[in-house]
Amino acid sequence: MSDPTETISTSEVISTSAKKKLESGSEHARRAWEATAQAAKHVGDAVKKEARAVFSSSKDHLGKAAQNLSEAASDACGTLRSQASQKLHACREQTEAAIEDATSKVKTLQSNVEDYVHSHPLKSVGIAVGVGFILGAIFWRRQ
Repeated sequence: MSDPTETISTSEVISTSAKKKLESGSEHARRAWEATAQAAKHVGDAVKKEARAVFSSSKDHLGKAAQNLSEAASDACGTLRSQASQKLHACREQTEAAIEDATSKVKTLQSNVEDYVHSHPLKSVGIAVGVGFILGAIFWRRQ
């Protein structure tokens, strides 16, 4: 068996050696922690810087997109306004042509009626009296 003194000295040597290794390990752990904290700070700063750059870029792109949409809407509005103006002009021309045609037909009818009345005065008076009597009877019954 071993000598008890030898065991004590080995135990002291192991203890001293273990203490040094623990202290060394603690020192390395502290330095590792500081290095990790510093790395994390650098990573955080880099991420913030990159995020700001990306945010700025996306802000610029959104501004350009809004400007493009605004210009597209303006162009579409101008096109629609032009088409509406053309349609309005065409409708106005058709309406004026219809009014001229109706005016011409009414003048022709008026001229024909005047000619008929001058050619057949008694017959015209009889027709006017008959129409007046019928209209009077219709309106008198409604009241």
